[in-house]
Amino acid sequence: MNISMQKLDAVVVDWAALPLFQGLNDAAIDRIQSSARRHAYAAGEFIFREGETSAGYFVIASGMVRLYRTNPEGRLHTLSLLRAPSAFNEVAAVDGAANPFNALSVTAVEAYVISHTNMINLMASERVLMSNALQALARLNRDYLERLEDMTFRTIPSRLAKLFLHESAYDQICETPSKLTQEEMAAILGTTREVVGRALRGLMNAGLLKKRGRYFYIADPEGLETLAETNELPKNLTCVKT
Repeated sequence: MNISMQKLDAVVVDWAALPLFQGLNDAAIDRIQSSARRHAYAAGEFIFREGETSAGYFVIASGMVRLYRTNPEGRLHTLSLLRAPSAFNEVAAVDGAANPFNALSVTAVEAYVISHTNMINLMASERVLMSNALQALARLNRDYLERLEDMTFRTIPSRLAKLFLHESAYDQICETPSKLTQEEMAAILGTTREVVGRALRGLMNAGLLKKRGRYFYIADPEGLETLAETNELPKNLTCVKT
């Protein structure tokens, strides 16, 4: 019987739809599901901390999770804000080394966890899973290289344009960037709230964004796309540096 879809209160987890498990047969999905353990976290609770022993591979069934790192001065850099259904911590789940970031529940979260040992055993017996895992790790590497390039070579307005357009480096961050606070945008882009505020005003002055109440919306998609792709700012937009 195919039990790739499991009830979690009112939430349905479709294991076979997750990228890591796509292409697996029903028997393999059953093994994966039976290898996972369900956990619940209150809003604001640490799921795991950076540097701790591998916590395993997490599948979010409900809620939102923040992945972030901090520097020695305590400055926070948000890597992703993930909503169900999504997964994280592939690297530590595969290599068994320390968690590469902190994971914090933004809302109440229910998740399934596959330990490092179980993940390795599953990969050893399922060639499709092994192939999917290798591709997932390669994509992560490319995404982080792109983020590094953004941090090094792109202006804050260009990085904001990418954030609003949901380009690949910022996948899964939020349903719409307009729902992020300026503090969250700053944490994602690796800068300060003040710099983000100036950049947002510049994008509005250039007619690329508009604001209704507390939220920002895209006014000129083509203009944002040009800014994101070329790093070139419209003539009436002042360049804001980190």
